Parts: sequence; C-alpha cells; structure tokens
Amino acid sequence: MLIKNRITRIGFLVMFLILISRVAFAASAGAYSIETEDAGAFGMGTAFVGEANTPAAVYYNPAGINQMTRPEISVGDAILAPRAQMTQASNGNVVHEENNEYSVPNFYAVIPVIPNKLSIGASSGSNWGLGTNWGPNSPLEFATTQASIKDVDNSFVASYQVTNQWSIAASADNDYSREDVSFSLNNLGFSPTNANAEIRAGDDAWGYRIATMYKINDQNQIGLMYRSRIDHDYTGKIAINNLGPAYQVGFGGPFSGSNFITNIEEKSVLPQSVVIGYSLKPTTKWTINADLKWTDWSSMKYETLSFSNLTPGQAQLFNSLNHIPQNWHSTWTESIGAQYDATNRFRVRAGYYHIESPISGPNFTPEIPDSNSNGITTGFGFDITKRLTLDVTYSGLIYDTRNITNSVANVASGAGNGGLSGTVDGKYSQFVNIGLISLTYKF
Repeated sequence: MLIKNRITRIGFLVMFLILISRVAFAASAGAYSIETEDAGAFGMGTAFVGEANTPAAVYYNPAGINQMTRPEISVGDAILAPRAQMTQASNGNVVHEENNEYSVPNFYAVIPVIPNKLSIGASSGSNWGLGTNWGPNSPLEFATTQASIKDVDNSFVASYQVTNQWSIAASADNDYSREDVSFSLNNLGFSPTNANAEIRAGDDAWGYRIATMYKINDQNQIGLMYRSRIDHDYTGKIAINNLGPAYQVGFGGPFSGSNFITNIEEKSVLPQSVVIGYSLKPTTKWTINADLKWTDWSSMKYETLSFSNLTPGQAQLFNSLNHIPQNWHSTWTESIGAQYDATNRFRVRAGYYHIESPISGPNFTPEIPDSNSNGITTGFGFDITKRLTLDVTYSGLIYDTRNITNSVANVASGAGNGGLSGTVDGKYSQFVNIGLISLTYKF
C-alpha cells in the first residue's frame, strides 16, 4: 500500500510538472544540438551514458534507472548565452548577432515499481532547439533576420533488470516543435524599406529509444543507447508585409496589395543516433566517464516547403524558397569527464566535449552559424540534506572560426529577391556561456 501511494503521488506530480513545462518551454529556446539536460551529468563533459545513476538517466540511458532503489525527482534549468559575429568578406565590417539568453528547464522522475527489477520514469525537457537573431538591418537579412525552433520533449521509459549485471530499457518520446523564421525581401528600390517574410509553423511527432547497461564489476560499467529519427510535418503560415510596388499588380507583380499570407507545409527530420558510454570507478572517491556518439545528420538533405493557393506569379517567387539543398553529413561527438568525492556530501567535477558540425561550407546558412566546437565544463554537487542534492555546472563552448564563400544561402537569398540581395560570405566566430543548476530529491 505504501508503494502504491508513493506511485500515485509521484504520478500526479509528473503530469503536473509536464504541463507546466509545456508552458515554460513555449517562451524559451535552446541551441540546436547542445545537451544541456542535467547539471550533474554536464559537469562531467556530458559523459553519463555508462554511469546513469541519477534521474537524468531517463534521458542519457534509461537502462540505468534500475540503480535507484527509491523514487527520485529532479528539476533544473540551463541558461545559454551565445555570442556570435560575422566579418564581411567584401569590406571587413563586423556584424554582431543580437545578444540573447535562452532558458532550457528540465524535469525527471523515476519510480522503482519492483526495486532492483522493474522501474519506470518520465522526463520533460528540450533536446532540440535553435535561437539566432541577426536583426532586420544586417547584411544577412535576405538570408535570415531571426530563427527560432522551440521544442518540448516528453519521454516515458521503462527499464527491466534481467540479471544483477544487465538491464534493458525502452522509451516513447514525444517532440512538440514550433518554428518562427523571418527574412527580408528586397523591394527593388521602389520602397525605402524592405519587405519582411515570416514563417510560423509547428508539429507534434513521436520517436523511441532502446537502451542497455551492463555492470562488468564494481569498478567498470558500460551503457549503449539507440535513438530513433523523428519525422516532422510542420503546418503553418507564411506572411509577407510591406511589399513594395514592384511586387504589386499595378507594376506587373503577382500580389494585389502590400501584405500577403498563405498556408505552408514543411518537412524536417530529427536524426537517429547511437551512443556508447563507459564508466570507471578506480577508487571509492573517483569516477571517470567517457561517451562516444554518432548522429545521422545525413538525413537532412533538403529544406522542403510547399505552399497553398498561389497564382503562377506568386509560385515563381515562393518556389525559390523550396527544396534548398542542405546535404548535411553524419557526425561524431566525444566527451570525457571525472568526478572526485571530496567529502561524503561534496563532489567536484570537470570535463571536456567535442562536437563535430554536420554542415559543410557550401551548405552553410547564418540561420545555424555552426562549426566544429570544443567545450570545457566544471561544477560541483552538494548534498544539502540526506534527501536533497544541489548540482551546479558552468561550461564554455568555443566554436572554430569559419570562412564562408559561395554558400547555398547566397543562392537562396538572391533567388527570392531578383538577385538583388546581400551575401553571407565572411568569417564567422561564436562562443557560448552555459550555466546549469539541478535539484534532486529522494523520497
């Protein structure tokens, strides 16, 4: 009866916090592929798949949740502060991305239904997301002025301990995604300002994960997880405001006025991935983790859009935005980290991670000013009480400088503007400050 009451109370808490997180995430965004899921795991360079012994295992490796013998919950937040700039190839002028900070909260719950045999868990967070803002008056405005992808990811997992050493797990993962992208259209000198186009669309789709964990002995443990791809079919609107006379019927253009709106559909893929992790405990005070992850970004072939109720003249303009090549490639991410138990209540952590960019130079776009990146992490964990733990982590993520020429973004932005557009050619550099905090409670 006691276990049943605990499960009921935690179940209501899980549903309540997931509903809150949907509202909270609607006002926040995160970088596209940075795993800011938990302060404790992130403190070890995000290397946690082989250890996975906290509620964050629901995300990193759900086969690890059997290591918890009592119900636990964790709530946290990550603050990302990206700083990016582009130096124009033509004149050396520097364009700064507008400074923004993004909040990415997370929640995890684990319930041992049959301790040391069957456990279930749930989570809500943002595993995917994007936030860039170059502003409406930059040289990049014909490619992008701002772009945001705001995702809420809810997962429901179950893990079964086959033997004392081996566990298996599976999950159902829901990705609730909304995008808001805008760019300028050149009014061809017939208006002192440019037209603005904005795409707003969303979709709700499902994927799954399967995972396993094997405890070799008290010092060595390995984990493995596969994440399926998620196919999104976005639906929404594209709206254009302040169209100049050159686009209007009176001047032979396809539009009857200065404003236009129509329905839009867009296909996008969140890639499949495989990650393997190893955890070593050489002494009672030290833990050393390492992860290796493969992500199938090659599924991103084209940016495919379709539009409704267009005249032939309108279709000629809008189709220049359709089927833009992306041709991303699969990537590897490596991470390593360590934790030292300074006392029975206080732990210090440090780590390193390297993220390979899937975007080659010819397919670069300032919507996602990505490049290979290297991150360092440092943090600590402190047991406030026997049941309540605080984890805090800082990370600095440094992106390699990229020199871009002849990007697909030049062609795409020019085609929609009669060839009269800016260029995205130049040198791009970026740095991200990341701060994380988590609170974990053991019932």
